[in-house]
Amino acid sequence: MKKKFFYGAFSLILIGASAYFIYQNISINPCKKALKYSIGRFDKEFGISEVEFKSYIAKAEQVWEEVLARDIFIYEPDADFKINLIYDERQLETIQKQKTEFGLSVIEDSFKKLDTQFNLFKNNYEVKVENYENALADFQDRKSTYETKVLEWNSRGGAPKNIFESLEAERIYLNSEASRLNAEVSSINTMTRQLNTLLEERNKKASEYNRVAKSYNEKYGEGLEFNQAEYNSGGQINVYQFNTKTDLILALAHEFGHALGMDHVENPNSVMYYLTDTNTETAIVLTPEDLAELKRVCGIK
Repeated sequence: MKKKFFYGAFSLILIGASAYFIYQNISINPCKKALKYSIGRFDKEFGISEVEFKSYIAKAEQVWEEVLARDIFIYEPDADFKINLIYDERQLETIQKQKTEFGLSVIEDSFKKLDTQFNLFKNNYEVKVENYENALADFQDRKSTYETKVLEWNSRGGAPKNIFESLEAERIYLNSEASRLNAEVSSINTMTRQLNTLLEERNKKASEYNRVAKSYNEKYGEGLEFNQAEYNSGGQINVYQFNTKTDLILALAHEFGHALGMDHVENPNSVMYYLTDTNTETAIVLTPEDLAELKRVCGIK
């Protein structure tokens, strides 16, 4: 009797939980009723306006709405479902602490210094080469003109005194400029060797940084989804960080999917993959896995 009693009580709890779960899904089912949302907290530290934020949300909506050919998200200023843009410096501090403990910060700083040094040296080198090439072109033009005049006057048996003196002055200048340009070539060749050495050092440091960064991402990467944005069942989407406009739209589309009852899928290229990409500028396209999950939520066969 005791066994039957406990078994019966357990069954009732499961039925209650199942009924609640079904009710929640029906209430926001995109095939039955649109989800109304509003803007909640809006922090200005991200450098975008609220109007821009709304436009990005609208583009995130379209990722799902275009498939169903109807509005499944509707903006209403007083809607209880809130989308928040939250600037939280504690997250940045946590990331910096993780980088420091992992040794990534030291390598990152070292690489940035080398990269800055290389770019400054490269800019100076390019200016020097450009000045040399311009001076060389001018020298060659003047040398060609000088040689033409010398041949012309020699064919006439010689030049008058004033022309001779002018040509002699030009000859002296050309010899001096030739010496200067030869010295400049030597200087440029030295800078070329220095630039190549600096580039090699920079590339080595970049490889080291990429190697450590890969290990860092493997350890801490799983927290990306929750650091960047999250959906909570209390009726909110919180966005904490993003790098580009497309990055923000992707994060919003991902959380909209959760708001509709969608789960994560296994395809890394999917909107509903458990990790959202950053710094992406490619078009956001639903994968077959995304579409299958949407159909499951909508009850579409």
